[in-house]
Amino acid sequence: MRKWIMIGIAFVAAVPSVSAAPAYGTRMPQQKQVFWGLQYYAILDRDLNKDNGDMTSRQGHVLLSYGVTDWLSLDLKASTGTIEHVDGNGDKIKYNTPVWGGGYGFRARVYQNGPLKVVGGFQHISIHPKTVKGGGVKHNAILDDWQGSALVSWDLRQLTPYTGVRYGTTDYLHRLNNDADRVYMDERRRFDAVVGADIPLSSNVWLNLEWAGGAGEALAASVNFHF
Repeated sequence: MRKWIMIGIAFVAAVPSVSAAPAYGTRMPQQKQVFWGLQYYAILDRDLNKDNGDMTSRQGHVLLSYGVTDWLSLDLKASTGTIEHVDGNGDKIKYNTPVWGGGYGFRARVYQNGPLKVVGGFQHISIHPKTVKGGGVKHNAILDDWQGSALVSWDLRQLTPYTGVRYGTTDYLHRLNNDADRVYMDERRRFDAVVGADIPLSSNVWLNLEWAGGAGEALAASVNFHF
């Protein structure tokens, strides 16, 4: 079973249409253990394709991770968020009222030797802010954020830093009245470098901080608990 799941991870990372959500780090629940947390995620800049400008987003997530096995976790999110789109002409649309969203994914520990750990994963987020109305026109937006990642960490006890790479896309589904158009991320800029750390606050509480840059720039911070 492990062999086939690892093949699936490799396939997800290789498919261009399935690939920039936070990578979660390398701390994973053991079998039947539950992690949960509260996360803030900011997409500071994401270039869109052709002359479609760029997009930013601010998001809040309730996180839940379940240990399917000691080496495989299922990751779920309940989310809200906002979107701001600046098109190629400099015109700006702000979706400032968050309504709902969510996400899912998984992580697999592919290698561990003492303090060294390698984790591969896949994550998806979808954000649906409130419709914006103005000048007799309704603007509706959905953000679809995908990523496949590979991370390497080293446990220093007081701190577990990690680094790696993610391959992702952040697409913007824009509906103008009844006409919908999916605006894709710039296909030439889909790889991000990832740097982060898990910082223990107590025996069952830790802080996760993560930065990603390359295809754009994003920051994530979360406080996490296990029981």
